[in-house]
Amino acid sequence: MIIPFFIPHAGCPHQCVFCNQKGITGNATTPNPTSVAAAIRSYLNTSSFPGPAQVAFYGGTFTALPRSLQMAYLAAVRSFLDSGEVESIRLSTRPDAIDDDVLGLLKQYHVGTVELGVQSMDDDVLTLSGRGHTAADTVQAVAMLNAHGFSVGLQLMPGLPGDSREIFSDTVEKAIALKPDFVRLYPALVIRDTPLERLYRAGGYRPLTLDEAVSLCRDALPRFRKAGIAVIRIGLQPTEELERSGTIVAGPFHPAFRQLVESSLLLVTMCSLLPPRLGAGTVTFVVNPADLSSAIGQKRQNIHAIKDRYGLDAKVMTDPRVPRGAVRTEPACKQAGQGV
Repeated sequence: MIIPFFIPHAGCPHQCVFCNQKGITGNATTPNPTSVAAAIRSYLNTSSFPGPAQVAFYGGTFTALPRSLQMAYLAAVRSFLDSGEVESIRLSTRPDAIDDDVLGLLKQYHVGTVELGVQSMDDDVLTLSGRGHTAADTVQAVAMLNAHGFSVGLQLMPGLPGDSREIFSDTVEKAIALKPDFVRLYPALVIRDTPLERLYRAGGYRPLTLDEAVSLCRDALPRFRKAGIAVIRIGLQPTEELERSGTIVAGPFHPAFRQLVESSLLLVTMCSLLPPRLGAGTVTFVVNPADLSSAIGQKRQNIHAIKDRYGLDAKVMTDPRVPRGAVRTEPACKQAGQGV
């Protein structure tokens, strides 16, 4: 279980073109450090989660906060770490807000995971997005985090100004080379009251379509998986504020974006198992039970796609022996299991 605290834009030295964290999270102010312990206790007392929790400080640039404020936040967690009710702390920051002194402080307070807002590994994209750091800063930050024994996460954002399919593919390749423990993929959205909204309304920026964003993430996902890097989130977490009318001005938002990506990836695999011309008939695909809904697709879109492309009536059945993300075909009459 993760106990989250949001510190929107706190410590950030730059205004990124895409950023309105207060609008996205619905949190207009940062939490007072004196309230953190009580909030953790409340989470622990009401949770049915069986294991120890992890406290997370999201948003903003944690390691660019005044040192006294960093220490106050981290110290508020210490008694829960000592009791074993909380196993570790995670936080997010910028690649250029990492140095030996910072990492020494984080180690002292048992921070285990650091997520870096990388967004892109292309310097032109970073400049156009107002990030204020370079790809080289990311390489150096990851090396330092690894040397100090932290678990490292990278947040990537396809579709920023100046980005392209080729540039993002290169970003994925460079991110894989850094060997992080996990990544998050957040396709860029045009959020109200951001520089990107002004650029979009002036005709200077075209956001990704939903299909384009799904395609980019669909291509990236298996590459990270092959490298043994977990992709722990694809697309922004839907929140009441984010889904409120007018918050998202444009861009590829969908409340089940990850499922769209995984469904698209499974459709590619399913089609690869079919010869180009089959004519009428029925095909049965077999997937892991956890992949059933994605294999079918939202509103049965994968079933309809197989019908449209191949003239086949598709069925999807499950077998726990099939690995996640894999598909096989079998005659329906020979396959036992759950079918749809």
